[in-house]
Amino acid sequence: MSVIIDLASEMEAARKRREEKTATLLREARVQTIRTSVRPGSTRAEIEERARSFYPRLSEELLNEAIDLVCGLQRTPAPAPSEG
Repeated sequence: MSVIIDLASEMEAARKRREEKTATLLREARVQTIRTSVRPGSTRAEIEERARSFYPRLSEELLNEAIDLVCGLQRTPAPAPSEG
């Protein structure tokens, strides 16, 4: 039985997966950079100021996405260390 592969569709799907993966990695890197540069408990204004200083040319949408993620991480309590 012969399987017909649509090479153009496969290449497009691979390109899309790679673009999504790249966007995810860039977002995670931005969040990590901002998060590690602010003190725990920093206000949103402080986080925004730091984010804008690191990424002055980043689109408003991507900048706000990173700021929202960092603010969300600030509100999430760190897991307690397990006693061993």
